Amino acid sequence: MKFLDLLAKLGILRYGTKKATWKSGKDLPAEFLMNDIYNAERDLVNKDDVKAVKDALTGKKEEK
Repeated sequence: MKFLDLLAKLGILRYGTKKATWKSGKDLPAEFLMNDIYNAERDLVNKDDVKAVKDALTGKKEEK
């Protein structure tokens, strides 16, 4: 994880814009439901981020 990504996940640094069209509420992106969220993948913590931290703490190497 890059330093700027870490700052975004902590809520310290947020930037960007989002443009989308949707037909119903279930298609509405998370960026439009929450204030100060501009990129949901970068700004929100998800289970992949938790797994990466767990692997880093236990010493497992990241596979790509």
